[in-house]
Amino acid sequence: MRIQNSIKNIFFGLTGQFISVFMGFAVRTALIYTLGIEYTGIDGLFTSILIMLSLANLGFDTAIIYSLYKPLASNDIQKIKAFMNLYQKAYRIIGLIVFLLGMILYPFIPNLIHDEQAVNHLNVIYLLFLVNSVSSYYFVYKQAIIIADQKSYIISKIHNHFIIISNIIQILILLISKNYILLLSFQVFIRIIENVYIVRKVHTLYPFIKEKNDVQLNRKEKKAFYKNLYALFLYKVSGVVINGTDNIIIAKYVGIVQVGIYSNYLLIISTLSTFISHIFYSLNSSVGNLVVTEEIEKKYFLFRVIHFANFWIYGLCTVLIWNLINPFIIIWLGEEYIFNKLILFSILLNFLTTGMQNASTTYRETTGLFKKGKYRPIIAALINIIVSVILVQFIGISGVFIGTVISRLCTYFWYDPLIIYKYIFKRSVRGYFMKYVIYLMLIFISISMTEAIYSGLHSSINIVFGTIISLFIPNLLFYIVFRKSEEFIYILKIAISLLKKRKNKMVEEKII
Repeated sequence: MRIQNSIKNIFFGLTGQFISVFMGFAVRTALIYTLGIEYTGIDGLFTSILIMLSLANLGFDTAIIYSLYKPLASNDIQKIKAFMNLYQKAYRIIGLIVFLLGMILYPFIPNLIHDEQAVNHLNVIYLLFLVNSVSSYYFVYKQAIIIADQKSYIISKIHNHFIIISNIIQILILLISKNYILLLSFQVFIRIIENVYIVRKVHTLYPFIKEKNDVQLNRKEKKAFYKNLYALFLYKVSGVVINGTDNIIIAKYVGIVQVGIYSNYLLIISTLSTFISHIFYSLNSSVGNLVVTEEIEKKYFLFRVIHFANFWIYGLCTVLIWNLINPFIIIWLGEEYIFNKLILFSILLNFLTTGMQNASTTYRETTGLFKKGKYRPIIAALINIIVSVILVQFIGISGVFIGTVISRLCTYFWYDPLIIYKYIFKRSVRGYFMKYVIYLMLIFISISMTEAIYSGLHSSINIVFGTIISLFIPNLLFYIVFRKSEEFIYILKIAISLLKKRKNKMVEEKII
């Protein structure tokens, strides 16, 4: 059941991302050609500001989902209701705090933009972004039980339908009215409708959730919960600062147009990241269930499998992006919308080092180890801001991303695996770092080999050729090196098993 739920979560999550990719590119293209790159930059800037404001979340989502693993596994309805009651009250307060923080920032919005671009009604646009963000806090808490119950595919299926309808209407609004405020108003409306629909689905699946709920946690349970929450809050601060300040620093020190250009790269790279994160995020609840029910060796083996899969997928994507993203953007938007290789390298280094942390992050969050080294995230956040602000003034946009990489390498890179190996696996972490170095070497060798073969010309034929080369060489190299490893054999067996089940199901359907 654990594997089946993970596969469903991955499948529907990826299906949703394929839909989001296609529709997202269509909306972005319509936005650039109807309103200009400045509005794309404003979109990226305000999104980053709201990421910063989401500090008020305090990590409640992760804390609650982590707390629900055990009561769901034991079907403890009263304990589930107690946590959901706490979650509901917390998110009502959180929504209010985010709104108030957003309003405090409201008068200073024009000061965050380096260059004076003609973007009309800037404050109105910001308010609509704020309302769109705040509205979700009054609905999203009920999704936690679905996610913790290893059924996030249900949310993905609903979101897939809404995203198709939403993006088609957004394109029509842009083409017909060319009105950004009307576009944002519609986004607020459709977000509320989607959230209401998901809440109704939760009530159908878990009828006890809609019952009057006054169940409370006891004092000991509350103390344990808030202890976890405090540690998660520090991680939240770090994550928000590291991921949310890039656009703000670029807008302040370089310009809103550069934010817009970066937003196009970010659209492509974050799309790939979201595809991949759906795979690993879909495993979170299954790992959480495994942690409370299985022995150390099984936990350790699954960690190695996730880390190996993580390397293979992120390594392959890094090679593809390096070779193809600039030629693709030239065909899509034009040569004036591309960055040079140095900026691209810094963006990709940030992408790769973030992705290679997935296995450690998954185990840190699902095992409760976020309590260890809880002040380290604050150090990471400070390093990120200081180094990024210094470097951006010397080497431009590249400095922002290099600062982010440096902050991660100084903190998360070494500490997360260290505590996981020490407290969960009860063994030395040396093997992890040795494999990490081997993984990185293979990725950079793949990049060198593919770039040597692929000239990087910008016609569609060469992009097709580059895609084939960028897929074939890394996969061949990774296969040659790891074909006899336990991790590869395990993943291959699961893939073969799933294909056989699919084939048998198709045969049965034909017979019927």
